[in-house]
Amino acid sequence: MLALSDMMTYFDNDIQEKYSDFLKELNNEQYYLSTNSEIIEAVIKFNIALLILDEKPKSNNLETHVLYSDLLMTEFYTIMAKHNHYKILFDIVMLTKQSIIKKSKFFDSHKNLSNEDKKSLFFAPIEYLITNGFLNESINRKIEAFIDNGENNER
Repeated sequence: MLALSDMMTYFDNDIQEKYSDFLKELNNEQYYLSTNSEIIEAVIKFNIALLILDEKPKSNNLETHVLYSDLLMTEFYTIMAKHNHYKILFDIVMLTKQSIIKKSKFFDSHKNLSNEDKKSLFFAPIEYLITNGFLNESINRKIEAFIDNGENNER
C-alpha cells in the first residue's frame, strides 16, 4: 500500500505543492480517535483522490494523474473489504455521490460557494470520519485553514 506521506510524489508539482502540507497535517495521529489507523488513512486517501481528480493536470501528465488517483481509491476499497467495513464503504460512496450531485447543482447555478459549502462538498469522507468518532473534531481547523488559504477558491 502507498504511504500517505509518499503519495503526492506521483503528481504534478503544482498538485504536490497544493496538497502535501495539508496531507501531512491530516496524517497526524493526534487526531485519530480510532485505533484502526488503516481505516482512517484509507478514507483520507479516498478524499484526497477526489480532490485531486477535480484538479486539471498538465496535458502531458493526464494518464499518471488519473491512474494514481485510481490507485488511491482502489486502496480505499481494498482496505475496507480487508476489514469487512462494508457499511463504511457504502456510507462513503453514498456521501460522495450526494456531494457530486450537490456540487453539480452549485456549478450550474454559478453561485459562489461559502467555506461551509466547500467543506461539506469537498471533504464529505473526512467529515464522515469526524461524525462517526474516527477523527477528532479539531481536524476541522486544518480543513478550514486549507479552505481559507484560498486553496479551493477556484471551485
